[in-house]
Amino acid sequence: MCGRVNMAVDPASLVDELDVDSFRWNVPESYNVPPGSPLPIILDRVDADGRVTRRLEAARWGLVPGWAKDDKIGFRAFNARSETVDSKPMFRSAFTSRRCAVAVNGYYEWEKTESGKQPWYKHADGDDWIFMAGLFELRQQPPEQVDQSEADPSVLDGWLVSTTMLTLPARGHLEQVHHRMPLFLERDQIGQWLNPAVDSKADTGHLLEGLLGGVDPDRIKRHEVGAEVGNVRNNWPGLADPA
Repeated sequence: MCGRVNMAVDPASLVDELDVDSFRWNVPESYNVPPGSPLPIILDRVDADGRVTRRLEAARWGLVPGWAKDDKIGFRAFNARSETVDSKPMFRSAFTSRRCAVAVNGYYEWEKTESGKQPWYKHADGDDWIFMAGLFELRQQPPEQVDQSEADPSVLDGWLVSTTMLTLPARGHLEQVHHRMPLFLERDQIGQWLNPAVDSKADTGHLLEGLLGGVDPDRIKRHEVGAEVGNVRNNWPGLADPA
């Protein structure tokens, strides 16, 4: 499970690297990001002229389907198990037609020990970006939420953009801390995952199966961090430093 991330670097650096056509991100750096907060997602969509455009959007972490009566449902859907993503009503529609890549600088997980819980920070070698296979949804905000939505970077023209990230059984040294891990994407796998032409249950199933090998977990580094990260109100650069 991934339930806290580090967003210390402005994702504007990804525009050229990932050939992004449209960029929408106006969120301050944050070193202790919980579900319910905005995360940068990359998605490919077909425009009115039939051209595929790549966008980087701010999306609220925690999937809120268009049919949801209450957006608080997203707090129960910040991760999606890859084993059941094609069958769960919460995720199956987005799995076939609204896939994205979630970009983070690193993430935190807690190891259960005899003395309590020890937080760990996991990040890419050289502090590179980590890309996770994700899903996104669009939900039209009800009239009573329009005023408060104006200040929400995850709302675009009255529509809430939300996201979740896929997980799978942990492998290698990562399973020493937690039994689940995100489905990481290599840069050259991002286009495959986002491809809007892959839009049937069978095709998306084959796509997911081909990506489950994913990134070698040994490329993800980890170190212990201080207990301060357990409180989401604590938010400063040193939170991710080794304890």
